[in-house]
Amino acid sequence: MDARRKMRVLKGIPASDGIAIGQGYFLNRALPRAVQSTVSHEKVEEEVAAFHRALARSKEQVRAIRDTLEDHSAEHYQILSVHLALLEDSMLLEQTTRTIRENQFTADWAFNKVLQNLLDTFHRIEDPYLRERGADLRQIGHRVLENLAGRQPDSISAIKDPVVVIAHDLSPADTTQILNSSILGFATDVGSRTSHTAITARSLGVPAVVGLERITEEYSAEGPVILDGEAGLVILDPTEETVREYAEKRKAFSQRTRDLSRFARLPTVTRDGKTLSLMANIEFPEESAIAIRSGADGVGLYRTEFLFLNRKDLPGEEEHYETYRKVVEKFRRNPVTIRTFDLGGDKFASQLDLADEMNPAMGLRAIRFCLREKDIFKNQIRAILRASVHGRVRMMFPMISGVAELHEAMAVVDEARAELKRRRVPFDKGMSVGAMIEIPSAAIVADLLAKEVSFFSIGTNDLIQYALAIDRVNEHVSYLYEPLHPAILRLIRRIVEAGHEAGIPVSMCGEMAGEPLYSYVLLGLGLDELSMNSTAIPRVKRILRKSVAFEAKEFVGELLLHSTAGEIDRILRKKMEDLFPAERF
Repeated sequence: MDARRKMRVLKGIPASDGIAIGQGYFLNRALPRAVQSTVSHEKVEEEVAAFHRALARSKEQVRAIRDTLEDHSAEHYQILSVHLALLEDSMLLEQTTRTIRENQFTADWAFNKVLQNLLDTFHRIEDPYLRERGADLRQIGHRVLENLAGRQPDSISAIKDPVVVIAHDLSPADTTQILNSSILGFATDVGSRTSHTAITARSLGVPAVVGLERITEEYSAEGPVILDGEAGLVILDPTEETVREYAEKRKAFSQRTRDLSRFARLPTVTRDGKTLSLMANIEFPEESAIAIRSGADGVGLYRTEFLFLNRKDLPGEEEHYETYRKVVEKFRRNPVTIRTFDLGGDKFASQLDLADEMNPAMGLRAIRFCLREKDIFKNQIRAILRASVHGRVRMMFPMISGVAELHEAMAVVDEARAELKRRRVPFDKGMSVGAMIEIPSAAIVADLLAKEVSFFSIGTNDLIQYALAIDRVNEHVSYLYEPLHPAILRLIRRIVEAGHEAGIPVSMCGEMAGEPLYSYVLLGLGLDELSMNSTAIPRVKRILRKSVAFEAKEFVGELLLHSTAGEIDRILRKKMEDLFPAERF
């Protein structure tokens, strides 16, 4: 270790828990620098040909990586197919070719200009998940520019030693190769918890920190690295004392993980005999494996939007069906709750005709968009019904505002059932259909909605946002996003009571469900099922197994007498620390 280099600590976004200590490895994923330059008129067609060759070479490389994957419905296969579609996009091809010919630009500069214009469009998208999809475009751009320069893009498969990868970003082609590598962890300049790299890291149990902004600038090529995926920290050129400290933390983390893993297969039963179901929220089929390993009792929320995003065509009924079938079969007798797609407003798919909106969170999205585009909606519903014969499938509608909207959605389900019957296609005639309660109007008429569905699922992310009139991604008001606000707790209690009076189970699938601090409160509020990020399941299960349900109910009754979120938070933390001194809140 070079004593002349000073230790530096960088803070990013914790993407996947765990601690990695090892040699760093810089993987160049920044866009190669292009300089504005022109060629003579006689050489313009040579530049066009060079661009076409680089494009063809890039397609060959992506196709070769994709073809190594056996499961064609897997997340990586789907994403690499998106990359191929982007490389074949006529707009990208035609705009670059036209830019070369009209301006006599070199191929790399023309492509760079077209690419930057498209990236700027993605950057302006408010939704963080969709903004991250611009990373797909950046990654294929990097590949094309490297091929234009005659360089072979760096490959993770070439890394043989255990290292911490440092990169601007990692592509799906990169993360595909992590599956069979000796990589200890990775840190990137860009990304969020919803990026492909973060999701893959969690599914593989690889420590990761993303969104570090300048890690590639700060890292010196041969230095050691410590990566703390839980705290979102990366330490460059650590002192020997710091290395020893984190080696102990790594040992403690491994022990905690082993301790928690003992709870994965145990039932979630309180000390006084109340049983709850702990389910997984998943977005991609590949997340099924970690959900099962974590002890999930099934899937409480299967988001289906990924089938619609970053592609030139709409998914057909068969693609929907095959994707859902594979997930359902993995969970066998455990329920898989498929949410019909939540697109529209600020969530868009390029092949759908969606207008710009002043207030997309309250615009034409989710069930509203589905009811306008009934053919697209019915395609998905038929596929879900067909998948229902392979296991225990439940379907739920997002953003239901009242009974009339629910009736309209159920009418489409009835049409889909009738069509399958005419085609003599089997489906589970008793498949459960539920409603997400995430709009205050739905919470207020929960007693009426409960008579119409088989279950409720409370989506706290939107319920809190709409009930408190705050934009949770707006940094100026995000401090008002308070799950323990008395109004939110009272709404949850009202929804649970309405469901139970009608004899239906009530689940929660928002982020609140997976936060260990809130577990005792949710038990006291009477929830039947909690659905969360898979890795949170063992810890929440451990807390609930040590709890007494009737005591939690009494405690929540007293908690609701307090008038501010701050008071409730202080009282709850004190209670949790007293009850569970070994836990960290």
